[in-house]
Amino acid sequence: MLQVNIQTADLLKGVNLTISVSEKKSNLPVLSHFLLEAKDNTLIITASDLDTTIREICPAEVYSPGRLTVPAKAFHSFVRSINSESLNLKETDQFKLHCEAGTYKTELFGLSADSFPQRINEEEIVCSLIPSRDLIDAIDKVIFSVSARDERFNLSGIYMTLESTEEKKSLRLVSSDSKRLNVSTISDSIANFELERGVIMSKKGVQELRRLAETVDVIEFGVTFASVIAKTPTSLLELHLLEGGFPDYRVVVPQNYDKSAKLNRAAFLQCLKKVGHISDDSSRVGKFEFSRDSLHISLTNSSVGYSEDSFEIEYDGETLVTGFNLSYYVEALSSLKSDSVSLAFTDPKLSFLLTGQDDPGYFGIVMTSSL
Repeated sequence: MLQVNIQTADLLKGVNLTISVSEKKSNLPVLSHFLLEAKDNTLIITASDLDTTIREICPAEVYSPGRLTVPAKAFHSFVRSINSESLNLKETDQFKLHCEAGTYKTELFGLSADSFPQRINEEEIVCSLIPSRDLIDAIDKVIFSVSARDERFNLSGIYMTLESTEEKKSLRLVSSDSKRLNVSTISDSIANFELERGVIMSKKGVQELRRLAETVDVIEFGVTFASVIAKTPTSLLELHLLEGGFPDYRVVVPQNYDKSAKLNRAAFLQCLKKVGHISDDSSRVGKFEFSRDSLHISLTNSSVGYSEDSFEIEYDGETLVTGFNLSYYVEALSSLKSDSVSLAFTDPKLSFLLTGQDDPGYFGIVMTSSL
């Protein structure tokens, strides 16, 4: 039966990386548990909600190998409360885990490890190395526009596809909630990446992928027929793919724009946030008023009041007025790095194309809103 001694810092890192995957409420009690496996001088912590599975390897002194599950929330709270350098974990009868750190002792009631979801066979996975910063940047530019509507299941994740030309490959991430579309691209660091078809990853899974990428400079990344895999020296993450087909996003991308405005991103974002201080969930539609070299932004909330502001832009077209959703632009602009952004359009009553001068491979399409 399992018995180990482990450094508290190592165990805390492991449970911190895995706790968010464990299912809080489920018809399967084992999904709210960690799977603990002691072998080969390591303690392996695994959490799963069936759609997302993460495994973290922690160095440990293993006195006796073994496997069992423990309640994830209680175990995480216990480890966080420890102030000693190390602690002892020992399995007793009926899948109970005795935990001891200095004078502090507790016992957790676990379940048989056999009831925990099966782990993937990582030996069958072919992965490529991708700089974590590139992957994080690409995720940040699309994750906020994933659809939250249950009836749009095929829009409830991030679509990933590989675009290939004679010159290079580009890994493209796409999200849409039908009111806006955001596309980001990784080009320079995926020469060896393979993807036979476009796949859809769940939002929760992509959030876990981003969390894992933050722990390393380079991440191993690959796709099997049913899942996306990410690996670091101590972690393994599996994201089961969502079923269904993602709409062909390219058909909604206008090919020709005859009008455009160039804006300072920081000034644009600051203006939106100032005007938006009176907004709430029921009132987030504001007004854009373009005039020569100026953009005037205003918003009215019938229960709170009125707010307006303006700033200088590069625009020499005709005066026009259109409606916009405040959060759509705040979220998109917050994800970009460019000092200068562009809003291009043909019919301002339909949509705007947002691009950033220093954000190559990104574009966003935002549908206008009725005033």
